[in-house]
Amino acid sequence: MALLTAMEHPHLVERLVLISASPGIADGEARAQRRERDERLAEHIETVGVDAFLDEWLAGPIAGTSHLDDNARRRDRSIRSVNTATGLATALRGIGQGAQPYVGDRIGDLRVPLLTVSGSDDAAYTRRAREMADTVPSGSHVSIDGAGHNVLLDAPDALVAALADFGIV
Repeated sequence: MALLTAMEHPHLVERLVLISASPGIADGEARAQRRERDERLAEHIETVGVDAFLDEWLAGPIAGTSHLDDNARRRDRSIRSVNTATGLATALRGIGQGAQPYVGDRIGDLRVPLLTVSGSDDAAYTRRAREMADTVPSGSHVSIDGAGHNVLLDAPDALVAALADFGIV
């Protein structure tokens, strides 16, 4: 959403930080397949409810929290538990990867400083983040050592340091 805002309304954006972000899926067929997967996941969430979905999601490879201490896991779960099944399903349908337009061919048009951040253990998003930063005239990329997809949860201090270096905090 931040990337689309910066591209569609550049006068509103002074600096842009993208954390574990993607410019969308370039291939139309692949995007349609992702939209179908997102729809199936949305239906699953509506069927099993938030608690059961969180049990599955937080044990998985993308949002897994087993590497965190008990206190961090409880805090994260508590924050995520305020969601509703309808809200999560609606978000997947409306702003999931399959629903987002591809803007990778327009990123070079950005004229604001761009910082892309990814976790070093998230190879796919690190590749995307580097590509986006390399495309923007004032782009830079930071890979946070030992972090996965959820950089904020995995390495909050390193993320704050990267934001400070970029002039955000």
